[in-house]
Amino acid sequence: MFPHSGAGPNALAPVVEQLPGAYEVLGVTLPGRERRFAESVEVDPSNLVGAVRQELSGLKPCPTVFFGHSLGGSVAVALALADPALCSGLVISAQLPGGSRIERPDEWADADLLRIVELGEGTPRELLADPTWRAYVLGLLRSDLQLGARLGQQNLKGKLAVPVRILGGMQDRLVSVDQLASWHAHVNSGVQVKTFPGGHFYLLDEANAAAVASEISAALELVAAPSGASDSGL
Repeated sequence: MFPHSGAGPNALAPVVEQLPGAYEVLGVTLPGRERRFAESVEVDPSNLVGAVRQELSGLKPCPTVFFGHSLGGSVAVALALADPALCSGLVISAQLPGGSRIERPDEWADADLLRIVELGEGTPRELLADPTWRAYVLGLLRSDLQLGARLGQQNLKGKLAVPVRILGGMQDRLVSVDQLASWHAHVNSGVQVKTFPGGHFYLLDEANAAAVASEISAALELVAAPSGASDSGL
């Protein structure tokens, strides 16, 4: 599981909790969040992909699907392109092949970042009201947007060789669902696109979490060995 900008894998708990218990779920925690809170938020794309690749390469091989939301989608794609043997399928949520329109390597003013947070509708207002937490959130977001821009441009140079499912929110104000079909040009095998009611964080809505989990399960069942889900991972 590859989470969105500014978040760790625990943010995806509403979806993870809906997955079959037999699945092994692994979450990628970037520096500066959750258990790595004290680390610098600055992340080099090559170092990130290399570190996750090394961790996964040391695990027992099994049918595996990468799930990534927003920035996490770009991280998942970068990893799948770097080492196609690591996964058998991808589920990408609320992200475009080259990254979203807000991800660019420019210096963002705080007002611009606050507008992005508003459009995303995923950050509590009381958190932003505290000067210390607001500075932390905006600093993390600024770093993640730059990371997303670099990953997106890098990902456009390759083509995915595994089945891909693309999910999105119909009212997403950061990633238009009308552009999700652009993934077809960047995948050599099948692409399925499905949309849900809601904004950028539609997958965390109680009404959608189970359905999103079903999409992930379906992707895994497509590539899993006949021996059953207990041999599969995310």
